[in-house]
Amino acid sequence: MNKPAVFLPVKRFGLILHSIIAVLLAGGGGVMIWLAIERAAGAFVVVYLFAALVLLVGLSFIIYRIVALQRASYVVEREGLTVHWGLRRLVIPFSELEWIRPIGEMEEAIEVPMLSMPGAYLGTSRTRELGDVEFIASDANSMVVIASFDHVYVLSPQNPEKFIHTFERTLEMGTISPIEAASTEPVEFLRSVWSDRFARTSLIVATVLTLLLIILTSLSIPLRETVSMGIDPTGQPLAAVASKRLLLLPVLGGMALVLDVVVGLFFYHRGERRIIPYAIWSAAILTPFLLILALLLIVF
Repeated sequence: MNKPAVFLPVKRFGLILHSIIAVLLAGGGGVMIWLAIERAAGAFVVVYLFAALVLLVGLSFIIYRIVALQRASYVVEREGLTVHWGLRRLVIPFSELEWIRPIGEMEEAIEVPMLSMPGAYLGTSRTRELGDVEFIASDANSMVVIASFDHVYVLSPQNPEKFIHTFERTLEMGTISPIEAASTEPVEFLRSVWSDRFARTSLIVATVLTLLLIILTSLSIPLRETVSMGIDPTGQPLAAVASKRLLLLPVLGGMALVLDVVVGLFFYHRGERRIIPYAIWSAAILTPFLLILALLLIVF
């Protein structure tokens, strides 16, 4: 087999489930923000904003899982097996592979990792005979187990029978030009981002400015009962509203920060042009700075 055989993981149900969760998280975050602005008083403002932040971070995590599943693939070629799943990339030379079989034929039951769900059976499970087993799968009904000399993996191709047949036939053919094993973890990618001086500095400054925006807003609300949040087309101030509406500024700042970080990481991972993530992270600094300036102009 000269041409690589590309197998996709089972996607449909996982994408639907994660999309539903994303909608619920987005809706819950929106409700928390609305409660913080319209109904909260005193300490409850902080509680609602914190809940909104937690839901927003959870939403980003779910969106990452959706994108990772949508772009995931298992590639079988003469030299070896390559797995792409979000920031996870695994290359196993066929010279290091030993066997493959459906998970239902295993003598020892293999438990899925904790917090797994359809569309994202990810992580490591411990077994008595096989040791650590890494799951890079999306569907419990199509799982296959692959063993190399020192690792065991669980995958879930859409057509497990064809995948196993192609795998075994390619394994029997032997390799022409051996490839090196490679394994890229999300943690390793984040570590490489953190080692980038410009990226690290930009993200730290953007986070500090966003926190400063939150603090200044909290201190400013008691100073004024009402504020005007802008001007109309004729240049006249808009009708005054309750000062707690100023909470819109840190909410917008927090949402912009999360969005800039996630989108910047996406383009950084693609590695095409560093100027794109650098520009996005520069905008992450500019946004809270402008919001702080707007806050000062509104209050003072």
